[in-house]
Amino acid sequence: MNDPEQQWQKLVEAARRTSPPPAAKKSPPPGFATGIVALRESIIALARVLFWRRWSITVAVLCFVIFVVIFMLYRCTESSDPLIETPELQQPTP
Repeated sequence: MNDPEQQWQKLVEAARRTSPPPAAKKSPPPGFATGIVALRESIIALARVLFWRRWSITVAVLCFVIFVVIFMLYRCTESSDPLIETPELQQPTP
């Protein structure tokens, strides 16, 4: 039987052998900072659009509700003549 400790040692040695060499420190590509700043500005612009879109829908619904309330109050309290006048009934004379 193989000793489990020996198997672990083999695994550790194999992992140490295949470890990649330390990478050299690389500088960012040219224009990276300006790209990040442009991305930040576009995200801020998108957030503003979404903010105004949400509030514009809320304001539109509120205006519609106010319109309906005023319309109902005006139409329900107004007493106007009918559009078609009813003819007077004439009794037949015998």
